[in-house]
Amino acid sequence: MNTRLPTTLISLLTLAALAVAPACKKEPTVQPDEAATGDGDVEPEEAPPELEPLPPQDPDPAAISALYQRYLQGEYEAVASSAAELRDTMTADTQVRAHAMAGALMALAAAEAVPEDAKAAAQQAVADGERLGDVEVQQLAAIAQATYQVRVHEAAAGQAALEAALALGGPYKSLNNLMLAEAHLNQAFGEGEEDTQIKHPERLDQAKAAYEAAIDGTAPLLDGAAHEGLAAVAKYQRDKDGVCLHAQQAEDLYAANGANDYIREVPSLLAADSRCKDFKKAAGPE
Repeated sequence: MNTRLPTTLISLLTLAALAVAPACKKEPTVQPDEAATGDGDVEPEEAPPELEPLPPQDPDPAAISALYQRYLQGEYEAVASSAAELRDTMTADTQVRAHAMAGALMALAAAEAVPEDAKAAAQQAVADGERLGDVEVQQLAAIAQATYQVRVHEAAAGQAALEAALALGGPYKSLNNLMLAEAHLNQAFGEGEEDTQIKHPERLDQAKAAYEAAIDGTAPLLDGAAHEGLAAVAKYQRDKDGVCLHAQQAEDLYAANGANDYIREVPSLLAADSRCKDFKKAAGPE
């Protein structure tokens, strides 16, 4: 997944208002048919209808795992489009899980391409996950929604959602930690005109710890993304050796596991910016 150097772009608006109290206030006229007749006449709110229990769910189509791998390789626009098409075909009661998984993947990919397109799909995936009570769906959907929040500069909300998702103990621990690191990294910067300046350096240490936790060997492309993130943290902490070390590790992992050129661009830029003289572009898989 791409961990391009994020900056927090939050505009601060200061509003001042002068309230002037009128010398005389005329009470509004209440017509007899508008007068309240007491709490006893208030209609109680209707409870939401209970959903029917779901039948056993069909196995996920093979396209789900294929789309996830393509997402890790950086094919964001293509994955968002293909996942949306797949999601639209999953309409049976036995396909709610597949619908949610496709929706979560659509949101994850869209968040890296056009973040606003991720919101509705992520929210529906979260709702489906809750209805299913399926930890895997719940975690992936929560990560998708939190990724959207991080990308639209709601990093604090994203952080809270990612911490809750991590506590579920699902199979997406590496991706979860990776996005948690990005939430911390976003919050290291100032706001408004100071959005390119580090104002909360403690967040860099928190991001570093989460990036390190993301490296668990379960998904080499996620390990590569975590090394890229560690290179970015090292850059902000003025650790040239750290930048060069992690940028090269990211490049090697990306190249060996089919990451596209868009993904591989960032380690090269980090290495060039820090003048890593020994950085080398790695050969891709044969």
